[in-house]
Amino acid sequence: MDEGNVALIALFIPLFGIVFGVAVAIVAIVTAHREKLKRAELRHRERLAAIEKGIELPPDPPEMEPGKKGGLLRSGLVGLFVGIVLYFALDAVADEEVALFGLIPAAVGLANLIAHIVGSRKNGNGRDQKRDA
Repeated sequence: MDEGNVALIALFIPLFGIVFGVAVAIVAIVTAHREKLKRAELRHRERLAAIEKGIELPPDPPEMEPGKKGGLLRSGLVGLFVGIVLYFALDAVADEEVALFGLIPAAVGLANLIAHIVGSRKNGNGRDQKRDA
């Protein structure tokens, strides 16, 4: 291959990565919004049908924040383990000073785990508190 072609391919790799990464994020946001609108429309139709039939209105479903509780736990564990693995991988490939950068995602993961634990205790969602009730 020609050096010009290699340089051109090297230029397109991050460009496509950024474009497709942003495109995936936009598709995810639009899909989540459409799903939320569809749920609201179905709830509205159910309430109208209940009113027309003279049936008592069903109670409003509790507003759930999708994936908030599990999201902190999941992202905390992922960040922690990715950071640890990255540390050891960089330590094997480069020196220890470079490997310390692998601890950055580990610290973010640990912060998410702490936020999950504090949030579950604050909201009373801990398993120990449920057993006492």
